Amino acid sequence: MNWSNFLIIRGLRSVFKNRRPPVRTPFTWKPSKFCPRFEWLGQRRIRILQGALAGKEADILSEILPDKAAISIYLQQDEIGRANIERNPPGVGIILWDIVVKEEYRQRGVASIMTYCIFRELLFRQEVAFFKIRMLRVMKPGESDVELQNIGICVIGNRLGFTPEFNLDQLLRPNNIIDLKIIPGSGGYPPGFKIVTKSYPFVLIAFVLHPETLKPVDSFRTYVQLTRDDSIIYNWVRRGLIVIANGNYLLRRQGIDQFVNCIAVDEPEAQFFRRKIQGL
Repeated sequence: MNWSNFLIIRGLRSVFKNRRPPVRTPFTWKPSKFCPRFEWLGQRRIRILQGALAGKEADILSEILPDKAAISIYLQQDEIGRANIERNPPGVGIILWDIVVKEEYRQRGVASIMTYCIFRELLFRQEVAFFKIRMLRVMKPGESDVELQNIGICVIGNRLGFTPEFNLDQLLRPNNIIDLKIIPGSGGYPPGFKIVTKSYPFVLIAFVLHPETLKPVDSFRTYVQLTRDDSIIYNWVRRGLIVIANGNYLLRRQGIDQFVNCIAVDEPEAQFFRRKIQGL
């Protein structure tokens, strides 16, 4: 061995000797309620133990393909809910883009049960995963036919630790808001806001969460009070109580622990899931 090669090898040994293992952020599983509690009666059948559907038995049917996945829930052979996911790139990205629940079963935990089951199943199947919720809908400020949509999927994202793709802290500063109108509640949906801004995406459809329950606020009076002062809306935005219904959501690194606390059933599983999830 010549002298130059000896020095190179010695230098490499020194580098590896002094290299420290990557520091992992300490994590302790703190279970957080996300969906009504239920028990498995078989490979695809559950009994719901909590909430408005307590005591009901339901069938869960999932379909996992390389580029997409779907899950449905049935009561007495009647499909009452369905959720669709895009796997992009296949085996890595998990993008929830659609949840539909029959009107008479809304706000009863159906959407959260489906989300819980399909996210867990995909995490068990994949080596790594990142999560998104896709709801972006760009509208023109002058559009009059505006309604509140995606309420259930927005509430689910909020509880799981997803945050908006848009920088709401900048987008909803009082000096960036041009117009603010209330969308009256209808068809079982709560009121909402149509917010016109100076910057992209120019129109935001939003609704308000109750500070304690984190459920949509039904009180029209609350919306009237918020419209009287843009700075109050800005304060609620910073507290995470204004939810955007026409924008995408991401599971960023700071939300992973909250996500895992919601879907893991014990500490070992929580650590297992946490190692797989990549924050965006």
